[in-house]
Formats: sequence, C-alpha cells, structure tokens
Amino acid sequence: MNLMTLNFRNLLIAVAVLSFVTVSLFAHGNLITTVVLVRHAEKTDDGRDPLLSPEGKQRAVLLARVLGEQRVAAIFATPFHRTRDTAAPIAELAGLEVIEIEPNESHAADLAARIAKQHMGETVVVVGHSNTVPAIIEALGVAEPPTIDHDGYDDLFVVIIGGDESRLIHLKYGESSQHADSLHEMSQDR
Repeated sequence: MNLMTLNFRNLLIAVAVLSFVTVSLFAHGNLITTVVLVRHAEKTDDGRDPLLSPEGKQRAVLLARVLGEQRVAAIFATPFHRTRDTAAPIAELAGLEVIEIEPNESHAADLAARIAKQHMGETVVVVGHSNTVPAIIEALGVAEPPTIDHDGYDDLFVVIIGGDESRLIHLKYGESSQHADSLHEMSQDR
C-alpha cells in the first residue's frame, strides 16, 4: 500500500466525519456553508508568479478528483498562475469560472463577508497562499487558525459554518509535501 492510497483512505474517513458534523449541525436547524481551502500546489520556483511544477499539476488534478462529487458553487483564487492553475481542474469539472480575489489587507474579511452574503448554504473552494489561507480561515470564524509550512502543499482545510459556529477540519491530500521534498533531495544526490 503506497502513501497515496493511505492519504486517500484517510481523506475518505475524514469525509465521513465531515458528513457527520454537517448532519449534526443541520439537525439543529442551521443552514450549512462549507468552505474548502488549500494552498496552491507545488510551484516551479520562488519567483513572483511561477507556474505549477509537474508535481503541482498532478496535485491540482487530484484536488479536482477529491472534490469532484461536491456541488461547488464558487471557486476563489488570487490572481497568480500558481493559484489559478491549482483551481483550474476543479473549475473545469464544476463548469465554473475562477473568481479572482486580490490579496490585500482586507481580503480575508472581504472574502468571508462575500461568502456569507452570496454563498450561504453552499460549498465554495478557496485557493490561496501559506500566509493568506490562515487569515481567511480566521475571518471565517475559526479562533485558532493553523499555520502552513513554507514547503507544505498537502493541507486541505474545511471550514463548516452553521449559524454562529465555525468548525475546522484539517485534512491531507496527495503525496506528503515532506515525502516529495525527500524524494527530490534523493534525486539531487544521484
């Protein structure tokens, strides 16, 4: 059994838990909004606007596969190649355009308000960066947002909003970022 199979199995278990939490909140009469947040997939370099690496392209396709059965109402991403390209496969699958959000001082609060106003009771996807995703999670009502490692690309966050309550589920998808880095380092040693 490889790491990808284990991560996918863990993701299926997490989806079952997510379903239970959603049903639990819904049973109490709340309209549920689900926000799926990821950092962009692996990039080719550390430049201002790099493209996705081959590994990043694979991760973006996997994200679409993981979220493919969800009824995604909107997809938000910052206006950079790496975020738009991470969002592209899920947008294509859902038949949606990626909505660009400018990463400025108020972007997290603005996006949270927009989701609450325009997408209550729906599922939306947000593709951001290691510094913007935690800020958006906090703006969505999670008191202690996670941090994302600079080299972490395998985090998938789900914020479930029901009434005045927000719950965060932290999942992993695809190859472990640390595993990919180790493989890259091993190939460089040869």
